[in-house]
Amino acid sequence: MDIDSLKLHYGDPYNNAYAEIRRVLSKQGFAWQQGSVYFGGETVNAVTCVLAAIELSRTLPWFAASVRDIRMLRIEEFNDLMPAVQSAIQDK
Repeated sequence: MDIDSLKLHYGDPYNNAYAEIRRVLSKQGFAWQQGSVYFGGETVNAVTCVLAAIELSRTLPWFAASVRDIRMLRIEEFNDLMPAVQSAIQDK
């Protein structure tokens, strides 16, 4: 999100906008991961991603004016690398 545009079109406190985005995306089958990253479950595909972007624009009047970048990325594997990080710390 472009913060200056968000402040202009959403108002203060502008960071509440992120909770509204999360609410809409949750209804569309997405789970918040961190920051502005959301993961889709088994029911989410390219079409539902497009429909979610449309829903954001339709239900949140400030969204289209404030969004800077929105992308879909298909992840074939979801591997947890935290064990490698923890192992590196323990090996010191």
